[in-house]
Amino acid sequence: MVYLMDKINGCINASGRMTKLGVSTQSHGVKDAMNYGASNYFLMDDLYKISGETLASLFDAPDAVITSSASAGISLSVAAVLCKDHDAQIQKIHDSSMQDYPHEIVLPKGHNVDFGAPIQTMIETGGGCVIEAGYANKCTQRDVELCINKKTAALMYVKSSHCVQKDMLSLEEMLDIARQFKKPLILDCAAEIDFTSFTKMGIDYVIYSGSKALMGPTSGFVLVQSQDDAINLRKHIYGVGRGMKIGKENIFGLIQAAYEYTTSSQNFEVSYDDLDPFIETLNTINGVYAQKIKDESGRDIYRAKVHFDAQILGISAHEIIHRLEKGTPQIFTRNYDANQGMISFDPRPLQHKNDLDIIIKRIKEVLSDVEVL
Repeated sequence: MVYLMDKINGCINASGRMTKLGVSTQSHGVKDAMNYGASNYFLMDDLYKISGETLASLFDAPDAVITSSASAGISLSVAAVLCKDHDAQIQKIHDSSMQDYPHEIVLPKGHNVDFGAPIQTMIETGGGCVIEAGYANKCTQRDVELCINKKTAALMYVKSSHCVQKDMLSLEEMLDIARQFKKPLILDCAAEIDFTSFTKMGIDYVIYSGSKALMGPTSGFVLVQSQDDAINLRKHIYGVGRGMKIGKENIFGLIQAAYEYTTSSQNFEVSYDDLDPFIETLNTINGVYAQKIKDESGRDIYRAKVHFDAQILGISAHEIIHRLEKGTPQIFTRNYDANQGMISFDPRPLQHKNDLDIIIKRIKEVLSDVEVL
């Protein structure tokens, strides 16, 4: 460990639960559970089954399957929908003969996003063919219905801030269509903080990250509507999912993280209230306007959204981001609105309240450097 620690430095993550920054840090309880898993042997088929059942009980679902990531959950869910209980097809998931069976996955065009990798690639990895419904800025129930035919294997919906939010049909509307046409519905809600409602709605495959809201190790899981669904999904661990297998230590860590989440024993070093003095200080800077805003997709998550007036400051938001990332310490922010001059700061992944002071100090240094130049 010393060899690696000497070669790379940590950074301040004000971006969120982002894969590129390692997603989250783990509690002592999660690390202890991972150590137990890493220090012992288990029959993995039993561990997959029992851990899934345990996770399902924590989130009041009929059953669950633990995966190596939410991305893997997408691929395995698609594979399970295509093959069902036909074991002979598991090894032929990408064979041309599969084109004779339902294999199309209908997805609103505004949901066919790149979340760090194209969601279409995850679907195709599971053997599916993406059929985009509607347009990038609009998708109605009728748009989806027109895409359904005898080749349709499932419908898919993505609940994420990456997706177009305006003029998209709702999840409830998508579920109504799935029921009307008797097609399974796959929901990718990797970063959501609600782990019970979607399964109770009757959605067939509900996919989460285990390392985002739960703050577990690198992992994911799929909540399903029956034990048969879980069995069919787990079968693909010995097919397309072989390259996505999750280790025993991460399974134990995920279960502990889920337990801590459901018992409200997660601890955050920086709260949403701590954003208030941070925002007040930024608002004293000429050309800077900060406010607390709720997450774009409706989650109960709050961030500081800061507008940097390039005309007053003499520097663009993109350049500020670049200098924060290249400085000491490196600071990473949420940059989806940088083209509009806005940068967001997420308090959840910050490890110390002092991180907010460091961010303010670095912003002031960046702005003062412009004045000097």
